[in-house]
Amino acid sequence: MPPKRNNFTLLIVFLAMSSVCFAQGQFTDLRVNSTMNVNQITRQPGLEFPDYPVLELPPSYKSRQLPSSVDNSVYPYLRPVFNQMGASCGQSAAVAYNFCYEIDRLRNLPANVQGNQYPSHFTWNFMNASNYYGVGVSYFHSFEILRSLGCPNEATFGPITIDDPYYWMSGYDKYFQSMHNRITAVHSIPIGTPDGLLTLKHWLKDHLEESSIGGVANFYTGVLGYFKLPANTPKAGKCVVTSWGENAVHALTIVGYDDSIRYDLNNDGQYTNNIDINSDGVVDIRDWEIGGVKFVNSYGPQWADSGFCYALYSSLAQRYGNGGIWNNTVHVIDAEL
Repeated sequence: MPPKRNNFTLLIVFLAMSSVCFAQGQFTDLRVNSTMNVNQITRQPGLEFPDYPVLELPPSYKSRQLPSSVDNSVYPYLRPVFNQMGASCGQSAAVAYNFCYEIDRLRNLPANVQGNQYPSHFTWNFMNASNYYGVGVSYFHSFEILRSLGCPNEATFGPITIDDPYYWMSGYDKYFQSMHNRITAVHSIPIGTPDGLLTLKHWLKDHLEESSIGGVANFYTGVLGYFKLPANTPKAGKCVVTSWGENAVHALTIVGYDDSIRYDLNNDGQYTNNIDINSDGVVDIRDWEIGGVKFVNSYGPQWADSGFCYALYSSLAQRYGNGGIWNNTVHVIDAEL
């Protein structure tokens, strides 16, 4: 069969499958593999909105000591900071940063060359209605493409700077190559409690598999504004987010954490994690002024600290719509070797 016809057939089959992948509030696994762990989006205990299955911390990890900080941006698996094209933040965060990091980590490949980088627009253009600014695409949809179809590298598809919502990759061999770059599972990690935060920190440290190098994570949030960490505190002068916007219109990628950063949220001249600073009658993670995650953005190296920024742990735990992130949850993936 001629390559052009093969490519067309593959594309039609995939689009037909995609049309039913989001139904009744659930995603279904599109790969025909009875041994595979099928992740469905359903109601998860303690979460406001349906989400992927919660990643549970193995019992053996609960007593393990963690370092005071982890920074996975120092490894060659995180691609250099870039500026997203169009409304592709979900795919920039989940594919170009997260998926790229996770699959290059597995394969021990550097993410600073096109053959080991993965574009935003392959998955974005599938579902953006050819609308450059008006249609953002949830990375939940993109995760399903990564599981069922895979993703070409940038040497095959084209660079992250492609500025064309109509661009469509053509060629059977290219789609076949894409199918060698997939994910096998997606999980959520609720981080509105110390227990959930502990799971995230262990994921960042060793991927919950005793690896010497940990993973990264995605989340959705409101438009960003940041401050500077105070003088005479750890990481003084670095940028930090203390609260998020009302609507989840942007996606970001967590690359590490630091338990020592601090910001005086209530202006009492102290940095505390044991005072009810929000006056809700409870001392919990929402009152914490010490500790935070490090994340990377897709607004180019001119944003914040060369594209990176910190966010207080407490900001991730605030109620969504009132300073917090969507569902108080981050998402992690397992790549396929």
